[in-house]
Formats: sequence, C-alpha cells, structure tokens
Amino acid sequence: MIMIHKQLQLTPKEQLNTRKGFSLVEVLLSIVIFALLVSVFIGSLIYNQESERLAGDRARATFLAKEGLEAVRNMRDENFDNLVAGTHGLSSSGSGWSFSGSSDTTDIFTRSINISDVDEKTKLIISTVTWQQNEQRNGQVVLTERLTNWQRMNPTEAEQFYFDTTNAQIQAGKNPRIYDLTLENTGIEDVTIASTEISWTGITSGAHLQEITIDGNSAWTGDDASGSIQDIDDFTVEFGGGTYPVELIFDKAINGIGVTVIFTMTDGSTQTVVFFPGEPPDTTPPADVTDLATSNPTTNSIDLSWTAPGDDGNTGTASSYDIRYSTAPINSSNWSSATQVSGEPTPSSAGSSESMTVSGLSLNTTYYFALKTADEVLNKSGLSNIASGTTLAAPQANYLVVNTATVALSGDDVVNITLQNSGPTDITITSMIVSWSGVASNRRLKNIAINGSEVWTGNALSGVTEDITDATLISGAAAIPLNYLRFSNTISGIILSITFNMSDGSSKTVSGIGPVI
Repeated sequence: MIMIHKQLQLTPKEQLNTRKGFSLVEVLLSIVIFALLVSVFIGSLIYNQESERLAGDRARATFLAKEGLEAVRNMRDENFDNLVAGTHGLSSSGSGWSFSGSSDTTDIFTRSINISDVDEKTKLIISTVTWQQNEQRNGQVVLTERLTNWQRMNPTEAEQFYFDTTNAQIQAGKNPRIYDLTLENTGIEDVTIASTEISWTGITSGAHLQEITIDGNSAWTGDDASGSIQDIDDFTVEFGGGTYPVELIFDKAINGIGVTVIFTMTDGSTQTVVFFPGEPPDTTPPADVTDLATSNPTTNSIDLSWTAPGDDGNTGTASSYDIRYSTAPINSSNWSSATQVSGEPTPSSAGSSESMTVSGLSLNTTYYFALKTADEVLNKSGLSNIASGTTLAAPQANYLVVNTATVALSGDDVVNITLQNSGPTDITITSMIVSWSGVASNRRLKNIAINGSEVWTGNALSGVTEDITDATLISGAAAIPLNYLRFSNTISGIILSITFNMSDGSSKTVSGIGPVI
C-alpha cells in the first residue's frame, strides 16, 4: 500500500496569529523577570542596610562591654574591696566609677556587671550588654576577665623565704655553735640576703658571734657582740633550690640562749625570727581578743579599746598588735586587704586595758576594725571580734550660709538677710546672739522672724542670747529669709554681729553687717 504524506502548511493569516501569541508570552515573561530582578535588588538593599545597622549596634555593645571591664579594673586599682560579689550596674562621676543598681542603660543597650569570687585574691568579671535587635530576636555581647589583687600579688624578698629553726640545736664545749638551721625559698623568684642583725639573751659568758656559714660556706666572719649587724656576702636563696643549712658559730658557751635574727634583703625588706635552740619551740599563740570596742568618734578619728591577751593564750605578755580597718566588714578572707593602722601600742600584760586612737579617717563614714596579736616568735592569734564605728559629719555651722549682701532697713526692722543649708543633711538653729553698735545704747531687740514665722519675742540688749524656736534648714533646699530683726526704735546706721548656735553645739558668727541705713 502506498501512503502519501502531505506536509502541513499554515496560511499567512494563521502564521500571523501564531507570531502574536508568542509575542504576548514573551512580554509577560519579561515582566515577570523584571519584577523578580527589582525584588532581588530591593531585598538586597534592605538586607545590606539591616546588616550595617546590626553591625553598628554590635560594635556599640562591644564598646560598652569593654568599658564595663575597664571601669571595674579602675575600681579594683582604687581598692580591691570595691569588687563586691553580685550583679551590678555602673555609674560615673568626676571622681570615677561606682556600682549603682543591678544594671545601667545607654540608649537601647542594657549593661550588667557580674562579679564572683575565684579565690581570696582573684575575681571573675563578666560584662554583659543586651539589646533588642529586631522584633524577633535580642542581641547580646558577653566579655569576661579575671582581676587579681595585684597590690597583694607582689611579695617582698623577705616574704619569700623561710628560716626553719624548729630543730635548732646547741653544740656545747669547744667550738660552740647553733646548728640544724635551714633556709628555704618558698616564693616565686630568687631572693638575696644582704645583712643580718643577730641578738641573744639568757647567757652571762659574754659570748661573741664569730662566723655565719650558709650551705657549708662562710658568709661572714668577725667578732660581734649581741645586737650587731653582720654585713654578710650577699647570699642568694634560689627559687627551687631546696634547703640551705645555716650555722652560727660562737667563741664561748651559749647554753640557755634565746636568739633573734633580723634578715635584711637587697630590696630593703626584713624578716625577724626568734628561737630558742635546744628547747621545745613555742607554738602557743596569744588568745583572740573578744572585746574590741569603739568610742568617742570625731570627724576624722575613732577610739578603740580592748583587753590585752597574753603571750601564750591569756598568760604572759604578747609582743605586738596588728590593727586594721575597712569600710566593709572584715573577715579572714579580706583581712589582708584591710588598711593597717600605724602606731599600735606595745602589749601590756594579760588582762590589762588597752586603747588607741585611729586617726586620718573620712568624715561621716562607717568603719570596721579588727586586730590580731603576735608573740615573740610571731605566733599569731586568730581574728578578734569586729567592732564598728561611724565618724561624725562636719559641724552644722560649716554648712550654714548667711547672705547679707542686700541687707537693708525697713522702718525699725533689719531685713533682706537669707539663710541656706549647703550640707548633705538637715541643720537646725537653736539660738542666736545679736550684737550691735552705731546707734543709741538704749535700743532693744524686740522680735526675730525666720521663713515667715516669729521665732523669738522679747526685749533684749546687745549681746544677749535669744533662745529661738528651732529653725531647721533642709538639705538641698533654696535659701529662706531671716525676715526681720525688729528693734524698739530708730536704728539707722546700725552695725550688726549675729551668732547662730546649732543643735550639734557648733556656732557661726557673721560680723560687720552694715552700717545698715
């Protein structure tokens, strides 16, 4: 069978309609593509702007977090006790940084500082800044740092070695000497002994020190009586060097001797060791003081009193007191960072009454005091009870401001005097002494009015005390008028002197007011 295929052919009209269909599709497709491109462009633009804003916010948050760490570091340098454990906000003033509340806010950013104790000399600081990035999520920057009490982290040379006299023995007879003494470096670096001062008691033979040997080598030779200074060849006690044997060689018998050695290091620091060779060591410390008390506060001092403990418990006489104070309660953890008092009294016999005045304090501040007691071999008692006291504020009269710049007469009244309180607390005037000259002597003061109320009425001569109704001036308030000093007759040309007596016993006198005409 023969099949004949006839090719399909479109008429010109049909071809035209087909081309029109394809053109419409092409236009629609172009519009869609263009819209997609515009959407992508706009989305990219918005995304870039959003990214720039978020990056800027994060940079500001990071700055605030770093600033928080720096502020805490500055507070540490001022006083390590400032770093109280907890969560804090920060505030700044002309005098520096301080904690305020549990957080602080700058614009959209909230910052908090968390402080926790790592050990006695180290704090962990976490500075956190949070903010609202957008409706869906928050932003956060967290920075951490460990801060140490660097003022207590750099020991002197004398604090870094140990002179062990526990097993000290005396060799009697010929060539008397003290042996079984050792030096050891317990610190963090090599330390060097520059000199010693060796004293002894308890013998009558007139013995002299002849030689000091360290680690088997002669460090000094001479012929020294008790209390002399030995300029030894500088001897370095090496860090990690183990123990170094020491011998003190004398020329005569030294049985029953008690020895005091003062080591002076190349950095000028000293260590004192007292021991009794051949006798059991004294390991009993003085008793703890339990009745430390404060009294008689002034604006810059507080008196302390307590009962003296003994050398061994409550027996005998101790050798020294170590008294310290702080504006925070003292405990065994912060004792080392409390301020040490100078000039503590030498201990009296056990049971005696002791006292001293601690000066140089800030006014209107609460202080906490504690003490430890040491015996002659530097056994130390435990921490005493904690006593507290608050220094007085400045006298009220210091804060009374009397303005007489526009003083004038109104009939027989002296007017236009104002009073103001410039202090941090309220102050009260309880009496006044008004004195005058320049007018006839028979003039009398009849009335005094302050802040719209008559506070005194009478018939007083010059120089008499007027017991007024108490006039209280509020801290931070505006000046109030001393409305008038009313006299019995004409007082043109009067010259005044006014003394204001305050409720705390302080006084302020303003003289040479006038002549008032």
